[in-house]
Amino acid sequence: MRIVFGTKVARAPVLKALQGIAGIDLVAVDDLSEVAALVKDADALVISDPRGADGRAIAAALREPGCRVRWVQMLTAGADGLLAHGVPGHVAITNQGGAVAPAVAEHAMTMILAMARRIGAIIERSAGHEWNKEFTPPLMSLEGRTLAIVGYGNIGRELAKRARGFDMKILGVSRSLAADPLVDEMHPMSALHDVLGRAEVVALCVASVAATRHVVNAGTFAAMRKGAFFINVTRGETVDQAALKHALDSGHLAGAFLDVTQPEPLPPDDPLWNAANLIISPHTAGAGGTGTGGRIAAVVSENVARFRAGQALVHQMKG
Repeated sequence: MRIVFGTKVARAPVLKALQGIAGIDLVAVDDLSEVAALVKDADALVISDPRGADGRAIAAALREPGCRVRWVQMLTAGADGLLAHGVPGHVAITNQGGAVAPAVAEHAMTMILAMARRIGAIIERSAGHEWNKEFTPPLMSLEGRTLAIVGYGNIGRELAKRARGFDMKILGVSRSLAADPLVDEMHPMSALHDVLGRAEVVALCVASVAATRHVVNAGTFAAMRKGAFFINVTRGETVDQAALKHALDSGHLAGAFLDVTQPEPLPPDDPLWNAANLIISPHTAGAGGTGTGGRIAAVVSENVARFRAGQALVHQMKG
């Protein structure tokens, strides 16, 4: 079984796991741009979501006559950079099953605290040797505040776990409506606007699919409470960025923190950079988790065993 590995995500632990499996012909390259040329003779690919030209080239290679690949293991949560260009129906796509969720949720909680406690302004004043206790908007404690988590999957649940430690009330918005003891109330997507009007903080944790493109838009922002905080830790295309900028510049939102944008990288001249009370981190929410690499490697190892045994793969997105 030939596996082509071509990503920097969890590289060391996943390579170590694959190298320890007997009977694997492992071809490891340094970058996604090298993968397309190796697809034809592979049985499986282990990659991260290939955006732009890399995704287009890999998808085209998968469609070539005689291509043997039957499975693509993503080491990221999403695969839209590949799926957007058309993947044959017989090719299974799997992801890492929420392995990065704890780290992403930690980053999300950091975002919320940074806005509520005005850490950006405090850092600026500290650098300028300024002793000033007045803040607009004022400092806010999270205790007793309401957090709306839109999209209650792996990341949403890990965020709820952390927000509970700050005595926040949790409102979940989910398609599945599965009950969870961490959530005070669970609501369907049809109730989204009503839920948003009750929350001081809104966290967007939805998967990126056709139905969630610009799921947060001008109408959604208008439904949020004046002075609310907003964060997005999933995919940039889930938010109408022009509408976000307007909601911030008009003062309707007190602040926003994004780890993802559309496109990525966000061009230096994009108007979003100049939005009021907005902080952007460069899609780093999943970085630094001490257990992340091990969890990803375990998913890959299990799926290799299942693939060779002809069994159903875990964490399937397609196929």
